[in-house]
Amino acid sequence: MNVLIIEDEHALAAALSTLVRRLGAEPSVAASGQSGLDKLTKRSFDLIVLDLGLPDMSGLEVLRRTRGASGGPPVLIITAHGTLENALEAKRLGASDYFLKPLDLAEFQQALRAFVTKAEVSPPPAIPVRQNAVMIGAAPAMQKAYASIAQACGTDAPVLLTGPSGSGRSLAARVIHANRGTHSPLVFFRVDEWPEEQLHGALLGGGDAAGQFQNAAGGAMYIEDIATLPLPVQAGLERVMGTAGAPRVIAATTRDLLAEVREGRFREDLFYRLKIVEISLPPLTQRTEDIPALAAFLLSQAAGASRDLTLAPETLACLKTHPWPGNVRELRNAMQHAAAVCAAPLVLPRHLPETIARSADSPATARSHLDEALRHALARWLDQKLTARADALPAYDDLAEQVESMMLKELMPRFDNKPTHLAAALRMNRATLRRKCRDIL
Repeated sequence: MNVLIIEDEHALAAALSTLVRRLGAEPSVAASGQSGLDKLTKRSFDLIVLDLGLPDMSGLEVLRRTRGASGGPPVLIITAHGTLENALEAKRLGASDYFLKPLDLAEFQQALRAFVTKAEVSPPPAIPVRQNAVMIGAAPAMQKAYASIAQACGTDAPVLLTGPSGSGRSLAARVIHANRGTHSPLVFFRVDEWPEEQLHGALLGGGDAAGQFQNAAGGAMYIEDIATLPLPVQAGLERVMGTAGAPRVIAATTRDLLAEVREGRFREDLFYRLKIVEISLPPLTQRTEDIPALAAFLLSQAAGASRDLTLAPETLACLKTHPWPGNVRELRNAMQHAAAVCAAPLVLPRHLPETIARSADSPATARSHLDEALRHALARWLDQKLTARADALPAYDDLAEQVESMMLKELMPRFDNKPTHLAAALRMNRATLRRKCRDIL
């Protein structure tokens, strides 16, 4: 079996080639999109591994050109830019799977094995895309959610959306339904809006009266807080989900449904019927790098087309240190508050709700968020280092030396590039520091 790897990062291309050879297949590497397309015209390949970030053209353009009348070989996408638009477009163009950098080599090897051990694999059918719902952010946790959302857009299977309140579950449901390419209705049902004694009739109907489930027939139904449905209503929902003409169910919950099943509060049969496609949306504290783009977008929505408001750097600093218990919903409310009280073009911290401005003043809060940001950055750096070395793990001393080098490079300018001043501040032997500076700076 022949595998074409279109990847411009030499270390990653070498690691992928090693994985392919381990599985008994023959790799061929192209370092650019055009080089990959040229190889495709000269010989046939059974599988393509394609990076979206190529030096000469977008990997999506390469994917588009590989999809000829016969469909072309299956394509595995890898990318460091896991936006929702990229995930949806790759799915629409017929990509077989979608992986985020840094690669989980064990997971990717499993995907490769599935294709290598099967000579003929048909890519999934392309799906139409309509961009009438927006999700913003490129944090690693959101990139994983985007990949799952793109998968959900290619099927009519039930979807279970998990995540804290305000994390964007209803928006994800709209994206999934909109990008399914149908004009059928999406009916929203909130369990907490109905008294318990009326829930069965409101959702499933009774007698001659139709419930919201019947009203959504031929389309999809979004059920918010599904974990709070009484057990008898859960039983009725599980039965009707399998009937002809039943709408697709997209359910959302903030609870651990498996724990609810163990405690006897949620039906096991309904749980497994719902979690065919499960999408976890992260809290805002796990995607703080997305806050500037999210806040700017929500502020522009709140201000309207007639006003051009900008967030001051110190305001962004406040937003990044706030714990955001209400997640994106709380951020949206904060931007609406800022747009309402700010008359000048520049939004300052005093224009934010008092609770947000006050929480940012806490040194402990700032330190906690900085420590968390460092942990996430270090984890991603280590993942990349481990991914780039397919044959052997990096030596600990090499990793420690690189970290120490970066730290000293940041510290030296803060002490006028004088090792003696830095050594005194760090309570470090001056000769030791000079040697380290000579070796690694």
